[in-house]
Amino acid sequence: MRSRPHILFITDDQHRYDWLGWMGAPPRTPHLDRLRREGIWHRNVYSNNPLCMPARCSLLTGLYSHQSGQMNNDHDWPSNLRTLPQALQKSGYHTALIGKLHAMEGISKKIDLTLERDRIAQFGFDHVAEVSGKSFAWFIDCDWTHHLRNHGLLERYRAEISKQTPLDKAGAPFPFDESHFIDRFTGNRCVEWLENYDRQDPFFLWAGFCAPHPPYDAPEPWLQHHAPDTMPAPVDNPNPGNWPILRAHYAAMIELIDHEIGRLLATLERRGWLDETLVLFVSDHGEMLGDHGLDGKCWPHDPSIRVPCLARFPGVIRPGSVSDGLVSLIDLPVTCLAAVDVHNADAALPKTPGRSLMNHWKAPQSPFRRFIFSENGGQFNPAFRLLRTGGEKLVDWHAEGRISFYDLEADPSESRDLGGKPAFSSRQQALQKDLDDFLLSARDPEERSRLSFSQSVLAR
Repeated sequence: MRSRPHILFITDDQHRYDWLGWMGAPPRTPHLDRLRREGIWHRNVYSNNPLCMPARCSLLTGLYSHQSGQMNNDHDWPSNLRTLPQALQKSGYHTALIGKLHAMEGISKKIDLTLERDRIAQFGFDHVAEVSGKSFAWFIDCDWTHHLRNHGLLERYRAEISKQTPLDKAGAPFPFDESHFIDRFTGNRCVEWLENYDRQDPFFLWAGFCAPHPPYDAPEPWLQHHAPDTMPAPVDNPNPGNWPILRAHYAAMIELIDHEIGRLLATLERRGWLDETLVLFVSDHGEMLGDHGLDGKCWPHDPSIRVPCLARFPGVIRPGSVSDGLVSLIDLPVTCLAAVDVHNADAALPKTPGRSLMNHWKAPQSPFRRFIFSENGGQFNPAFRLLRTGGEKLVDWHAEGRISFYDLEADPSESRDLGGKPAFSSRQQALQKDLDDFLLSARDPEERSRLSFSQSVLAR
């Protein structure tokens, strides 16, 4: 292992925790399975806000959404917060973003991301090649839409995806050869960047894939492996409607991303860098896929807030490790800094309450957090904030003045809301107090005394 490892930070979009091949889910994921065999599988990683822009802001800053101010997708990221890539730059890293970041709201502005590279670079990236994402391609331009335009395909693609908005329920194959699909385009750019990297500095590459986020438009060759009638039925949904078709697309898109991840690992191997690289894979949030009659994200249920997470780091992580520790997205930027010996995360990030996983990787059976916190600002569904322990979940629907409570040991699928039930009042009140205390302690990222509580309590 080199003195300062490279970092390959791989994200996809809207990938729920349980759609992984080795868990018995439909997609075959041999390359993610390789990361599991050669690294660690974190089984309980949670998005601190199950929505794209807030979750991704937390991945860069280590802040909860109510600390950064990025609660929804309705405005650009704050520009004054310190980020993980900025800290790595100061430590001598060459940093790159290829794929989706989603720091700019863009809907009302109809922006062209190729004209915004300088703004994105200010978050700490030396190289920027950002894509908008499939669902934004009809009103935002980027390197990928320019690629489609140059091949005479963009207007047809925009016409096709307009049929799937706003509910994204149609489920039609990608209309062109898969070589033009957004995640193949991103994979090609990442491979090209790695193949041509010739600096002595270690690198940080954020490879941001866009699927399995809607629209449900998997390329036909990948759909052939997934007949709708073989898809598992949604939980607590007696009328699945079109979900078998959409789930087939979801599985196919995950398989395509897995293939692209395999190409990245193979490129690192060809360059002789694989064992000198911290490889992290995580998604920003999950997807309900019709469970409980719900779709999309922004819900407090585990399919929405719980995400897959794998890490490979030779010499630190023992191959085949499994962790059941409760982990938040805000822990990952702190972990990256610790991996390159930037131990004072508060000096690099804006007083993050995130915690490094480095020591946990050496003892993955040990507890990590007593609970995790997640929240959403209510842009698309009712606003909530929640605490989840290993066996319980409390959801405070604060805008509606009601509480949900789930006994996860007896009801892991969250099918029975016990909020307000007298038999569970003491357990609910205890978790409510933890939530109230936590919110008081983690209110302001610039007040160190308030963050000290979350650092100590969550470590218990």
